[in-house]
Amino acid sequence: MSVKLLISKIIEEELESTDCFLVGVDVNQAETDLRFYIDGSEGVSVKICTRLSRKVSRIMDEEYLDDEPIRYEISSPGVDQPLIDKRQYPQHMGRDLEITHTDDSTVEGELVNVSEQDITLSVSISKHKKEQQTVKFENIKNSIVKVSFKPRKK
Repeated sequence: MSVKLLISKIIEEELESTDCFLVGVDVNQAETDLRFYIDGSEGVSVKICTRLSRKVSRIMDEEYLDDEPIRYEISSPGVDQPLIDKRQYPQHMGRDLEITHTDDSTVEGELVNVSEQDITLSVSISKHKKEQQTVKFENIKNSIVKVSFKPRKK
């Protein structure tokens, strides 16, 4: 089993009893430098990342005996990373998203609804008028949360 698959399996098993989930992995070709990104409906605590790192370290020390040193990191994706998994959207209700469609057109608006198939944004079409636009997940090429320091609407 590859190092990426082994660590991914450990992380996913450990996260089963939480509201967190694995959303992505960055890895070099030799699988000696790996970054695992987890997210959750309420974000990710340092405590969860620490627990996962310790568990992975114990198992890697016991099972992966290779001459090649392995470096890995477990963290949340960070605010500058695109949303990858449908499960990431609900925690961003009330925030502005910039969506790039599969046809490379873009739309920016406040996330007002998330369903199994799509999201709905409230988009400004003029200074005093907004309209709701629904975007199917299958039509989203990229989705970025626009960072704002204003209080979020609940």
